[in-house]
Amino acid sequence: MLGSASALLALFGIAALAAVTALILVLSRKGRTEDRARAYLAGVTYVLSDDPDAAIAELSRAAQLSTETLETYFALGALFRRKGDLERAIRLHQNILLRPGLGPEVKRRALLALALDHRRSGLRDKAEEAFEKILAEEPTHREALVRYRQLLEDAQEWSRAAEIQARLVRLEGGAGTGVVAHLLAAHARAIAQKAPDEALEVAARAVELSPQNADAQAALAQILLAQGRRAEAALRLERAVTLEPELAPRAVALMRAASSADDVERVLRAQIAARGDPSGPYGFALALALKERGDIEAARAQLERILERRPWFDEARRELRLLSSAGPRGEEGGAGQWPGILDPLGTPAMAFACTACRQKLPEHAFRCPSCEAWGTVRRAEPNLTALPGGSRPAARETEATAGGGPGAVV
Repeated sequence: MLGSASALLALFGIAALAAVTALILVLSRKGRTEDRARAYLAGVTYVLSDDPDAAIAELSRAAQLSTETLETYFALGALFRRKGDLERAIRLHQNILLRPGLGPEVKRRALLALALDHRRSGLRDKAEEAFEKILAEEPTHREALVRYRQLLEDAQEWSRAAEIQARLVRLEGGAGTGVVAHLLAAHARAIAQKAPDEALEVAARAVELSPQNADAQAALAQILLAQGRRAEAALRLERAVTLEPELAPRAVALMRAASSADDVERVLRAQIAARGDPSGPYGFALALALKERGDIEAARAQLERILERRPWFDEARRELRLLSSAGPRGEEGGAGQWPGILDPLGTPAMAFACTACRQKLPEHAFRCPSCEAWGTVRRAEPNLTALPGGSRPAARETEATAGGGPGAVV
């Protein structure tokens, strides 16, 4: 009887010890999990507060507390890249790829991160190799296709970039054809001198793919003009500036090379009449056309009309300043009417903005240099709360529309 009681007590003791041990392990694991969660949350907080150094420190701590999850490492690698610590980003993503038993999805994610590291480091060949590996395993990987196309755009390999974009178009049911047209237009311009016939075919293909693309129309016009086909070029230029008003001021010289001064003014005045607004890009282009034909007084008058309605129109203000510096017209009108018009030229105003990334830009471009999106840059319309003294009001972005092309017409 005594032996049975002793055995029973021994069993209870072992069970109690096991329970205590299990409790200690659970609490220890819980403590580590909470510590890791706190470190990860702190890292995210520092990211949101734009403090990458502190974020890297917290995420590194979270990575040390857990070797099971890869999310911390990916977050840490992205922060290294953002901060410019590219060697550490590359090393971290290479180490992820060396882990045994890595799933195909995680492997592609690490390869994509490594490709972005290499691109940021200027190692284009290695970035291209990483993109090719991803697409060999998953040909429809959308982000890899977009990033690969952007890499090729950096290298001005426009034809290959167009091929990649064509794959995206097929993947997305036809969406994105306009981007193909932009890339073909850029390719046509790049080969125009050494292969004019091929350039003409490529530009015509761009227009065929996207007739509403101003960039494609302008590229075709430039190539036709280079081949002496002025009448055809003039028609294409008229179409281009109709599709994209912001192209008009930069296209004045080309329009003048393709047709007479009277024809250029006719096209611009027709656009002004159609929109009922003499103070927009077409009005500014008309002022430039008048200046080019030597009618300085008429150009000044046109610029003054623009500034009467849109005192924030910086390009018109700068042009009037340049014309006024050649000599005032007198007390009525001219420089005296515009305070500060003869001040030295300063930093260009950010008159445009990308509707995708909100980057402010000094001039119109069809490809945002910041986020690399196409057709998203528009003139920033002012906050109509007038400011005293002719100051430029704060800008807000306008809605982006499709079409347009890279700012190649100058």
